[in-house]
This record gives sequence, C-alpha cells and structure tokens, in this order.
Amino acid sequence: MIDKEVNMYSDWLKGTWRLDSFTATDEAGETIDVMGTGATGFICYSGDGWVSVQIVKPDRMRYDIPDVEGGTDEQTLSAARGLFAYAGRYTVDEENAIVYHHLEFSLIPNWIGSTQKRYITKESDNALVLSADPVRIGPGGKKRKSSLRWIRAEITRDDGGK
Repeated sequence: MIDKEVNMYSDWLKGTWRLDSFTATDEAGETIDVMGTGATGFICYSGDGWVSVQIVKPDRMRYDIPDVEGGTDEQTLSAARGLFAYAGRYTVDEENAIVYHHLEFSLIPNWIGSTQKRYITKESDNALVLSADPVRIGPGGKKRKSSLRWIRAEITRDDGGK
C-alpha cells in the first residue's frame, strides 16, 4: 500500500503564492508589519525543486529615469530597502513540516549559500503560512519571529484561457 501522505507538503507547495501578510512578533508579543502595511509579493515553488521569493514595500520611491541606472543614490537606496528577494533550490522535510530554501541568489549578499528554514502551516488548501525561528528583524534590532501568510495565486490568462 502506498502512503498518500508521503509527499503531502512537497506536492501541495508547488505553484505560485501571493503574499497576504509579512509580520514579525517579538518576545513581548508586539507584532510589526515588516515591509509595511500593503506589501506585495510572490513565492513560487517549481516542480523541479526551485524556489523564488520577491516581496516589495508599497511605497518604494520611483526613479527619475526608468532605467537600471536611472535613480539617484536616495532612490536606489529606497528601491533596495523596499525589496526582499532570493532564489535557489528547496527541499521539504515532510515529517516535521519544514521547507528548506538553499539560496543561490539573494538581495542580502550574506544569505547566498545559506539554507533558510521555514516552518509550514497549512491553513487551508489555498492558504500557507511560513514562519521562521527568531532573528533580528525590523526596527530596534529586536529578535522577532517572522510569519509570512501566502494565498495560492489564481490562474488567470489574458487570452481568456483559450
């Protein structure tokens, strides 16, 4: 008999998820919106073992000239601080409901080559929460436990699905 639960999380995670919230809570129970209220983003888990994450603050400063090198130093700094992104391979520990992101690319250079551990909570078939062990994140350098809530992205096509 084949155990249908063996790859429960691996199979379920595959696809694109839209960010619903990105919060972090300190030891005193104070919760902050890490990228600000209204942050947007995606996490994509491919069938061949790749993960890609992009999260953007809602109030990023626009460049004077819409080009890679078109921003002032202030605009470029705002753009970098208003973006969180990384990509690499992923593996799933089914038994402990953990997904490991093995980073090959990251906006944070120190994360390249690292493994990021995320605890999986399946709220429903279409709602996923990924949380992490406490780290220094947000204002004041406090250790906080982050929690990212994702909603499975709807499949839409400009051609009406034809």
